[in-house]
Amino acid sequence: MAVTPIITDRLALHKITSDDGDKYYRLSNNAKVMKFVTGYALSRKESDEMLRSFLIEYGPDSHLGRYLIEDRQSGELIGMAKLDWSGFDIEIGYRVMEEHWGKGIATEVASALIRFALTQLKARTVAAYVNVDNTASVRVLEKAGMKRVGVIEDIDEVKYKYIYSPHSHQNMKKAIYVVTGIIAVFLIIAVIMPKSYAVERDIVIHRPKGKVFEYLRSLKNQDQWSVWMQRDPNIVKEYIGIDGEPGFVTTWRGNKEVGKGEQEIKHVEEGKRIDTELRFIEPFKSTSNAYMITEATDSASTRVRWGFTGAMPIPMNVMLPFIDLDKMVGKDFEAGLKNLKTILEK
Repeated sequence: MAVTPIITDRLALHKITSDDGDKYYRLSNNAKVMKFVTGYALSRKESDEMLRSFLIEYGPDSHLGRYLIEDRQSGELIGMAKLDWSGFDIEIGYRVMEEHWGKGIATEVASALIRFALTQLKARTVAAYVNVDNTASVRVLEKAGMKRVGVIEDIDEVKYKYIYSPHSHQNMKKAIYVVTGIIAVFLIIAVIMPKSYAVERDIVIHRPKGKVFEYLRSLKNQDQWSVWMQRDPNIVKEYIGIDGEPGFVTTWRGNKEVGKGEQEIKHVEEGKRIDTELRFIEPFKSTSNAYMITEATDSASTRVRWGFTGAMPIPMNVMLPFIDLDKMVGKDFEAGLKNLKTILEK
Protein backbone atom coordinates (compact mmCIF):
# COMPACT_ATOMS: atom_id res chain seq x y z
CA MET A 1 0.00 0.00 0.00
CA ALA A 2 1.09 3.59 -0.60
CA VAL A 3 2.08 5.50 2.53
CA THR A 4 0.11 8.74 2.88
CA PRO A 5 2.34 11.84 2.91
CA ILE A 6 2.60 13.93 6.06
CA ILE A 7 1.35 17.42 5.24
CA THR A 8 2.06 20.75 6.97
CA ASP A 9 1.22 24.32 6.01
CA ARG A 10 4.25 24.64 3.70
CA LEU A 11 5.61 21.12 3.33
CA ALA A 12 4.86 17.61 2.16
CA LEU A 13 6.80 14.66 3.62
CA HIS A 14 6.87 11.76 1.14
CA LYS A 15 8.20 8.29 2.00
CA ILE A 16 11.55 7.96 0.25
CA THR A 17 11.92 5.41 -2.59
CA SER A 18 14.72 3.90 -4.66
CA ASP A 19 13.96 6.53 -7.34
CA ASP A 20 15.08 9.33 -5.02
CA GLY A 21 18.82 8.64 -5.19
CA ASP A 22 19.64 11.95 -6.88
CA LYS A 23 17.68 13.95 -4.31
CA TYR A 24 19.21 12.11 -1.40
CA TYR A 25 22.70 12.65 -2.81
CA ARG A 26 22.08 16.41 -3.08
CA LEU A 27 21.23 16.40 0.60
CA SER A 28 24.00 14.10 1.84
CA ASN A 29 26.78 15.66 -0.26
CA ASN A 30 26.78 18.80 1.92
CA ALA A 31 29.31 18.68 4.77
CA LYS A 32 27.39 21.24 6.86
CA VAL A 33 24.15 19.27 6.60
CA MET A 34 25.96 16.05 7.49
CA LYS A 35 28.05 17.53 10.30
CA PHE A 36 26.10 15.78 13.07
CA VAL A 37 25.26 12.67 11.00
CA THR A 38 28.50 11.33 9.54
CA GLY A 39 30.71 14.37 10.12
CA TYR A 40 31.50 14.74 6.41
CA ALA A 41 29.88 14.97 2.98
CA LEU A 42 29.07 11.62 1.38
CA SER A 43 30.23 10.51 -2.03
CA ARG A 44 27.59 9.30 -4.49
CA LYS A 45 28.49 5.70 -3.68
CA GLU A 46 28.23 6.28 0.07
CA SER A 47 24.96 8.15 -0.40
CA ASP A 48 23.41 5.32 -2.45
CA GLU A 49 24.53 2.70 0.09
CA MET A 50 22.97 4.68 2.95
CA LEU A 51 19.73 5.07 1.00
CA ARG A 52 19.60 1.31 0.33
CA SER A 53 20.01 0.60 4.03
CA PHE A 54 17.08 2.90 4.80
CA LEU A 55 14.84 1.17 2.25
CA ILE A 56 15.69 -2.29 3.57
CA GLU A 57 15.05 -1.29 7.17
CA TYR A 58 11.27 -0.81 6.98
CA GLY A 59 10.13 -1.21 3.37
CA PRO A 60 7.69 0.90 1.35
CA ASP A 61 4.50 -0.10 3.19
CA SER A 62 5.45 1.12 6.68
CA HIS A 63 4.94 4.60 8.04
CA LEU A 64 8.29 4.14 9.76
CA GLY A 65 11.39 5.04 7.81
CA ARG A 66 12.77 8.05 5.92
CA TYR A 67 10.81 10.84 4.26
CA LEU A 68 11.85 13.48 1.76
CA ILE A 69 10.72 16.97 2.78
CA GLU A 70 9.50 18.98 -0.21
CA ASP A 71 7.78 22.29 -0.77
CA ARG A 72 4.04 21.66 -1.23
CA GLN A 73 3.71 24.18 -4.05
CA SER A 74 6.93 23.91 -6.02
CA GLY A 75 8.10 20.39 -5.12
CA GLU A 76 11.55 21.81 -4.26
CA LEU A 77 13.71 19.54 -2.10
CA ILE A 78 13.89 20.91 1.46
CA GLY A 79 15.42 18.08 3.45
CA MET A 80 14.81 14.68 4.99
CA ALA A 81 12.93 13.38 8.04
CA LYS A 82 12.59 10.07 9.86
CA LEU A 83 10.22 8.07 12.05
CA ASP A 84 11.87 5.16 13.81
CA TRP A 85 11.45 2.82 16.78
CA SER A 86 13.46 3.65 19.90
CA GLY A 87 12.59 0.98 22.43
CA PHE A 88 8.87 1.47 23.09
CA ASP A 89 8.99 5.05 21.80
CA ILE A 90 8.87 6.56 18.33
CA GLU A 91 12.04 8.46 17.45
CA ILE A 92 11.94 11.46 15.12
CA GLY A 93 14.73 13.13 13.18
CA TYR A 94 15.29 15.61 10.36
CA ARG A 95 17.88 17.22 8.12
CA VAL A 96 17.32 20.47 6.24
CA MET A 97 19.13 21.74 3.13
CA GLU A 98 21.52 24.56 4.00
CA GLU A 99 19.72 27.12 1.84
CA HIS A 100 16.57 26.63 3.92
CA TRP A 101 18.11 27.10 7.35
CA GLY A 102 16.63 29.84 9.51
CA LYS A 103 13.13 29.65 8.00
CA GLY A 104 11.44 27.66 10.76
CA ILE A 105 11.39 24.52 8.58
CA ALA A 106 12.91 22.23 11.22
CA THR A 107 10.42 23.31 13.90
CA GLU A 108 7.51 22.80 11.50
CA VAL A 109 8.77 19.33 10.60
CA ALA A 110 9.47 18.29 14.22
CA SER A 111 6.00 19.42 15.30
CA ALA A 112 4.38 17.52 12.41
CA LEU A 113 6.33 14.34 13.19
CA ILE A 114 5.37 14.51 16.87
CA ARG A 115 1.72 15.00 15.99
CA PHE A 116 1.78 12.15 13.45
CA ALA A 117 3.53 9.77 15.87
CA LEU A 118 0.97 10.43 18.58
CA THR A 119 -2.21 10.43 16.49
CA GLN A 120 -1.45 7.94 13.69
CA LEU A 121 1.17 5.65 15.22
CA LYS A 122 -0.34 5.85 18.73
CA ALA A 123 3.08 6.42 20.25
CA ARG A 124 3.23 6.51 24.04
CA THR A 125 6.22 8.84 23.94
CA VAL A 126 8.08 10.57 21.11
CA ALA A 127 11.87 10.76 21.43
CA ALA A 128 14.68 12.63 19.68
CA TYR A 129 18.43 12.57 20.07
CA VAL A 130 20.67 15.55 19.36
CA ASN A 131 24.40 16.16 19.61
CA VAL A 132 25.17 18.36 22.61
CA ASP A 133 26.96 20.82 20.30
CA ASN A 134 24.02 21.10 17.92
CA THR A 135 22.50 24.17 19.54
CA ALA A 136 20.22 24.91 16.58
CA SER A 137 18.50 21.53 16.87
CA VAL A 138 18.28 21.86 20.64
CA ARG A 139 16.29 25.07 20.15
CA VAL A 140 14.10 23.37 17.52
CA LEU A 141 13.15 20.47 19.80
CA GLU A 142 12.39 22.77 22.69
CA LYS A 143 10.24 25.00 20.47
CA ALA A 144 8.36 21.87 19.41
CA GLY A 145 7.54 21.20 23.07
CA MET A 146 10.06 18.44 23.79
CA LYS A 147 11.82 18.20 27.15
CA ARG A 148 15.41 17.16 27.80
CA VAL A 149 15.51 14.04 29.98
CA GLY A 150 19.08 12.80 29.85
CA VAL A 151 22.55 12.65 28.32
CA ILE A 152 23.79 9.65 26.34
CA GLU A 153 27.52 9.08 25.86
CA ASP A 154 28.30 7.00 22.78
CA ILE A 155 31.80 5.98 21.73
CA ASP A 156 32.21 8.94 19.36
CA GLU A 157 29.39 11.30 20.37
CA VAL A 158 27.59 12.79 23.37
CA LYS A 159 23.87 13.36 22.81
CA TYR A 160 20.90 14.79 24.64
CA LYS A 161 17.73 12.75 24.78
CA TYR A 162 14.50 14.69 24.36
CA ILE A 163 10.99 13.37 24.76
CA TYR A 164 7.46 14.53 24.14
CA SER A 165 4.93 12.81 26.37
CA PRO A 166 1.24 13.69 26.07
CA HIS A 167 0.77 12.74 29.73
CA SER A 168 3.41 15.18 30.94
CA HIS A 169 1.92 17.91 28.77
CA GLN A 170 -1.56 17.20 30.11
CA ASN A 171 -0.20 17.47 33.63
CA MET A 172 1.52 20.70 32.70
CA LYS A 173 -1.73 22.07 31.26
CA LYS A 174 -3.56 21.09 34.44
CA ALA A 175 -0.91 22.84 36.51
CA ILE A 176 -1.24 25.96 34.34
CA TYR A 177 -5.02 25.88 34.74
CA VAL A 178 -4.68 25.53 38.52
CA VAL A 179 -2.18 28.40 38.77
CA THR A 180 -4.31 30.56 36.48
CA GLY A 181 -7.36 29.78 38.60
CA ILE A 182 -5.54 30.69 41.80
CA ILE A 183 -4.38 33.99 40.29
CA ALA A 184 -7.93 34.74 39.10
CA VAL A 185 -9.38 34.04 42.55
CA PHE A 186 -6.61 36.12 44.13
CA LEU A 187 -7.42 39.09 41.88
CA ILE A 188 -11.17 38.75 42.51
CA ILE A 189 -10.51 38.75 46.25
CA ALA A 190 -8.24 41.78 45.81
CA VAL A 191 -11.04 43.68 44.05
CA ILE A 192 -13.51 42.83 46.82
CA MET A 193 -11.15 43.41 49.74
CA PRO A 194 -10.81 46.87 51.36
CA LYS A 195 -8.10 49.00 49.80
CA SER A 196 -7.84 51.66 52.50
CA TYR A 197 -6.72 51.60 56.10
CA ALA A 198 -7.07 53.91 59.08
CA VAL A 199 -5.63 53.92 62.59
CA GLU A 200 -6.51 56.38 65.37
CA ARG A 201 -5.84 56.68 69.09
CA ASP A 202 -6.65 59.45 71.58
CA ILE A 203 -5.70 60.63 75.06
CA VAL A 204 -6.74 63.40 77.45
CA ILE A 205 -3.99 65.80 78.52
CA HIS A 206 -4.56 68.09 81.49
CA ARG A 207 -3.43 71.26 79.80
CA PRO A 208 -5.42 73.97 77.97
CA LYS A 209 -6.10 73.35 74.29
CA GLY A 210 -4.10 76.37 73.10
CA LYS A 211 -0.88 75.23 74.74
CA VAL A 212 -1.34 71.64 73.57
CA PHE A 213 -1.98 72.75 69.99
CA GLU A 214 1.05 75.03 69.83
CA TYR A 215 3.28 72.19 71.01
CA LEU A 216 1.79 69.69 68.52
CA ARG A 217 2.10 71.90 65.45
CA SER A 218 5.89 71.65 65.68
CA LEU A 219 7.20 68.58 63.84
CA LYS A 220 10.51 69.03 65.64
CA ASN A 221 8.71 68.43 68.94
CA GLN A 222 7.62 64.99 67.70
CA ASP A 223 11.21 63.90 68.18
CA GLN A 224 10.63 64.21 71.93
CA TRP A 225 7.55 61.99 72.21
CA SER A 226 7.25 59.78 69.09
CA VAL A 227 8.36 56.21 69.84
CA TRP A 228 9.72 55.74 66.29
CA MET A 229 12.34 58.45 66.65
CA GLN A 230 13.56 56.80 69.87
CA ARG A 231 14.35 53.47 68.18
CA ASP A 232 17.60 54.73 66.71
CA PRO A 233 19.81 56.99 68.88
CA ASN A 234 21.94 57.76 65.81
CA ILE A 235 19.08 58.78 63.53
CA VAL A 236 19.91 61.60 61.12
CA LYS A 237 17.26 64.36 60.84
CA GLU A 238 17.01 67.33 58.47
CA TYR A 239 14.49 70.17 58.46
CA ILE A 240 13.33 72.30 55.55
CA GLY A 241 11.12 75.38 55.86
CA ILE A 242 9.36 77.03 58.81
CA ASP A 243 8.32 74.57 61.48
CA GLY A 244 4.60 74.60 62.22
CA GLU A 245 3.67 76.03 58.82
CA PRO A 246 2.41 74.22 55.67
CA GLY A 247 5.35 73.17 53.50
CA PHE A 248 7.67 72.39 56.40
CA VAL A 249 9.42 69.06 55.83
CA THR A 250 11.37 66.90 58.22
CA THR A 251 13.43 64.00 56.83
CA TRP A 252 14.94 61.06 58.64
CA ARG A 253 17.45 58.33 57.89
CA GLY A 254 18.02 55.62 60.46
CA ASN A 255 18.59 51.92 61.09
CA LYS A 256 16.58 49.07 59.57
CA GLU A 257 13.78 49.48 62.10
CA VAL A 258 13.38 53.23 61.50
CA GLY A 259 14.16 53.24 57.79
CA LYS A 260 14.15 56.36 55.66
CA GLY A 261 11.42 58.86 54.86
CA GLU A 262 9.99 62.35 55.26
CA GLN A 263 6.98 64.12 56.73
CA GLU A 264 5.48 67.34 55.43
CA ILE A 265 2.92 69.66 57.00
CA LYS A 266 0.12 69.97 54.44
CA HIS A 267 -2.54 71.99 56.30
CA VAL A 268 -3.00 73.73 59.64
CA GLU A 269 -6.44 74.63 61.02
CA GLU A 270 -5.54 77.01 63.82
CA GLY A 271 -6.25 75.65 67.24
CA LYS A 272 -7.93 72.51 65.90
CA ARG A 273 -6.08 70.29 63.42
CA ILE A 274 -2.70 69.64 61.78
CA ASP A 275 -2.54 67.45 58.62
CA THR A 276 0.73 65.96 57.42
CA GLU A 277 1.87 63.57 54.71
CA LEU A 278 4.16 60.67 55.59
CA ARG A 279 6.32 59.47 52.73
CA PHE A 280 8.21 56.28 53.55
CA ILE A 281 11.16 55.47 51.29
CA GLU A 282 12.89 52.56 53.04
CA PRO A 283 12.46 49.67 53.76
CA PHE A 284 9.48 50.06 51.40
CA LYS A 285 7.81 52.92 49.58
CA SER A 286 4.39 54.12 50.70
CA THR A 287 2.49 57.32 51.39
CA SER A 288 0.01 57.94 54.22
CA ASN A 289 -1.88 60.94 55.55
CA ALA A 290 -1.50 61.69 59.26
CA TYR A 291 -3.37 64.13 61.45
CA MET A 292 -3.46 65.56 64.99
CA ILE A 293 -6.78 66.92 66.33
CA THR A 294 -7.24 68.85 69.57
CA GLU A 295 -10.62 69.10 71.34
CA ALA A 296 -11.16 70.92 74.64
CA THR A 297 -12.83 68.71 77.25
CA ASP A 298 -12.88 71.67 79.68
CA SER A 299 -10.90 74.86 80.15
CA ALA A 300 -7.89 72.99 81.53
CA SER A 301 -7.95 69.71 79.61
CA THR A 302 -7.59 68.67 75.96
CA ARG A 303 -8.38 65.50 74.08
CA VAL A 304 -5.72 64.74 71.45
CA ARG A 305 -6.65 62.44 68.55
CA TRP A 306 -3.74 61.10 66.54
CA GLY A 307 -4.31 59.01 63.43
CA PHE A 308 -3.32 58.19 59.90
CA THR A 309 -5.01 56.91 56.76
CA GLY A 310 -3.83 55.46 53.47
CA ALA A 311 -4.54 53.09 50.63
CA MET A 312 -2.90 49.84 49.53
CA PRO A 313 -3.07 49.10 45.77
CA ILE A 314 -4.42 45.89 44.24
CA PRO A 315 -3.29 43.13 44.72
CA MET A 316 -1.25 44.05 47.81
CA ASN A 317 -4.47 44.99 49.61
CA VAL A 318 -5.18 41.25 50.04
CA MET A 319 -2.63 41.32 52.86
CA LEU A 320 -4.49 43.99 54.85
CA PRO A 321 -6.62 41.54 56.91
CA PHE A 322 -3.50 39.61 57.87
CA ILE A 323 -1.28 42.56 58.76
CA ASP A 324 -3.65 44.10 61.37
CA LEU A 325 -2.28 47.61 61.03
CA ASP A 326 -4.59 48.88 63.74
CA LYS A 327 -2.93 46.64 66.30
CA MET A 328 0.60 47.07 64.95
CA VAL A 329 0.57 50.85 64.61
CA GLY A 330 -2.03 51.48 67.29
CA LYS A 331 0.24 50.35 70.12
CA ASP A 332 2.94 52.79 68.92
CA PHE A 333 0.36 55.58 68.81
CA GLU A 334 -0.70 54.75 72.38
CA ALA A 335 2.91 54.78 73.60
CA GLY A 336 3.61 58.06 71.81
CA LEU A 337 0.52 59.75 73.24
CA LYS A 338 1.51 58.65 76.75
CA ASN A 339 4.94 60.23 76.19
CA LEU A 340 3.21 63.39 74.96
CA LYS A 341 0.98 63.51 78.05
CA THR A 342 3.99 63.08 80.34
CA ILE A 343 5.89 65.94 78.67
CA LEU A 344 2.98 68.40 78.61
CA GLU A 345 1.77 67.69 82.13
CA LYS A 346 5.15 68.29 83.80
